[in-house]
Amino acid sequence: MSDIEDQKVVVVVRFKGKIFWFRSDRDLWVLDVNKWRDEFIAHGYEVPEFQEDYRFGIRSVNQETAQQFLDSMFEFEVQRDELSIELANRFTTARSWWDVSDLFPIMFVNFDDCKVAGFYPDGTPMERYIPDGWEGEFIDFANDYPEDVFPTSEKFWVQGESDLLKLLNEKGASN
Repeated sequence: MSDIEDQKVVVVVRFKGKIFWFRSDRDLWVLDVNKWRDEFIAHGYEVPEFQEDYRFGIRSVNQETAQQFLDSMFEFEVQRDELSIELANRFTTARSWWDVSDLFPIMFVNFDDCKVAGFYPDGTPMERYIPDGWEGEFIDFANDYPEDVFPTSEKFWVQGESDLLKLLNEKGASN
């Protein structure tokens, strides 16, 4: 896709101890649009005022607005098993992670601990535009997050004893 900001991305959310998966426009996951907008202005760009119909009228998605935001995002929720099936269907022809990268999450939003992790090859630095009091980092959360935060049982690419993400990375390294 030529315009990275218009692509659909997969995001993992931890909310009230449960893991949820979403596939939607990347821009919906810039948690604090005011900070994003302010940075454009600071760099000399003219940016229109926030449109109240944009992103359900929520300027900053934080622990207070999380429930409203996630309720509004229901149409973009995707089941882990659906992603697993898509990966299984494409795995045999994939030469590396790049061939199936659209299935893997670029962001982990942890509403329980007020943390955001981003991991992606390009585009808006999602972990930078976060609510006040939150922590953001660029980290390989798929592999580096502890089991109590992102359980292996929630990772659609782990099937039994097989870690398909690891296998894809190994395939890519050998090509």
